[in-house]
Amino acid sequence: MKQLITIAFVLVSIVSFGQKKAETTFVVQGLCGMCEERIESAFDVPGVINADWNVETKELQVAYKTKKLDENKLHALAAAAGHDTDQVKATDEVYAGLHGCCKYREGASCGDHDDHDHDDDDRAPQP
Repeated sequence: MKQLITIAFVLVSIVSFGQKKAETTFVVQGLCGMCEERIESAFDVPGVINADWNVETKELQVAYKTKKLDENKLHALAAAAGHDTDQVKATDEVYAGLHGCCKYREGASCGDHDDHDHDDDDRAPQP
């Protein structure tokens, strides 16, 4: 029984070591906390270990498994969410679906509310 457990442990270790991990950082265009949530959610896919986008620097740090993803695919994930990178531009159709204050191409600004929730912005003004 001990030999079986030892063999199982060795096999699991070999499989774990066989998957190479890498980290990269690249610029992803966005403006606010809502953009941050959208960008980071786009990287919630198999093969991504961690993704963290910085609102101030516009830099996305990604840790990922190289057997599942490469840097081109990472840039494509950001673009698919509506956010341009230096390698891949989001389609105009996807970009058009972003909230009005998230339209970084048009110079939109979220002002001092970088982490605000835009759901409240869509309500009718209160008298």
